[in-house]
Amino acid sequence: MQQTVADFCEAITSAESLRRHGEKYKYPYKKPRFRQVIFTNQGAKLRNGTLLLPCGTAGRLAVRLPKGVAIPGRLMEVRLDYGCVEIVCEIADDARAGGPIIGVDLGVNTVIAATDGAKALLLSGRAIKATLQLRNKRLAEITAKQAHQTPGSRRQRRLQRRKYRMLRHAGNTLRDLCHKATRKIAQAFPNAKAYVGEPFNDAAQTMRRKQAQTVASACNRKIIAMLNYKLAACIEVDEHHTSQTCPVCGARSKHQRTYRCQCGFVAPRDVVGSTNIRTIGLEGAMRPGCGVPNAIQWKHPSKYPGSPPGSHADTMHVARE
Repeated sequence: MQQTVADFCEAITSAESLRRHGEKYKYPYKKPRFRQVIFTNQGAKLRNGTLLLPCGTAGRLAVRLPKGVAIPGRLMEVRLDYGCVEIVCEIADDARAGGPIIGVDLGVNTVIAATDGAKALLLSGRAIKATLQLRNKRLAEITAKQAHQTPGSRRQRRLQRRKYRMLRHAGNTLRDLCHKATRKIAQAFPNAKAYVGEPFNDAAQTMRRKQAQTVASACNRKIIAMLNYKLAACIEVDEHHTSQTCPVCGARSKHQRTYRCQCGFVAPRDVVGSTNIRTIGLEGAMRPGCGVPNAIQWKHPSKYPGSPPGSHADTMHVARE
């Protein structure tokens, strides 16, 4: 109850501050369906792998941690949300330091391209792309059928259940593929600090309808959130023109899947983007003459390994003259 009152007062204070600066902001008037409950370290206790949360006259709520999971630092607070429990810990600054610094470029056909300057890892995103396309196709079919049904009828409710079941299955598949893709990055670059391109959909405005739908439906935010807790850090930087600028000579030109510069540099376009993103994170801007990876490896996010399209090997070398 105290936390609810504190959140309400904070919302009113923020609204008054915004109104004083000329912003048209409303006071809180909607009743939320679910509210997050926060327990401080004075109330939450950890005993023998069990998290004990006081709930007033109702007693205590016991949440058993997964087997083998330990709190990495001092317990600061616990956030009890709908369906999940968030634990905030105090960790020393050098607790997760010491790993490589990588650049990450997110895309559609190649969902993740990461490099540390010496090697590059590309993960195929065709499984995610196919899942999204199938979800959108089935969703359009069910919505078209619902448009011809009477609202509240048995057929309309059956189609609604079918739509929710399809969306739930597609969401589980996408979440599983994203977890597998980010886990491979964490295994290839353990304890790394990642600079990732900030997602933007400006490019989708000039594309055709199907391509724009694919770009707008990409799971970039979800992947960034997963990389943020599987790696040491995940920092977003501006990625404009990173896939069009040569990291060797600095020339800017547009290419298809393979970047071929006049200076002789040849590499996949996603590797060029991740290399420039890493340079922006380290030095604040792109510059010519930076280090490029000399070996590239393709992988699939699923457990079934495969070769890159049009190739019979999983590893290739970057051409540079």
